[in-house]
Amino acid sequence: MSTSTNIYLPLQFNQLVDLIKALPKKEKQQLIEVLEQDESLIIPEWQKQEVRKRIKKYNKYPELLIDEKKALQIINKM
Repeated sequence: MSTSTNIYLPLQFNQLVDLIKALPKKEKQQLIEVLEQDESLIIPEWQKQEVRKRIKKYNKYPELLIDEKKALQIINKM
């Protein structure tokens, strides 16, 4: 039987990155495998298809694109 204990370590992101870099290669690979299995990190296929559809649309009609500054103005007005 496996038991686990939750430990809270307040870390900055860069501190976490440094800890991961210090892991042995085998443990880094294990971490990658754990993250790949995390359902919250998986992008659903329908969402990928939607992005692909939009890319095709904007490649065909580049005049529909707006710059970042204008997009942010529109979003901030909502």
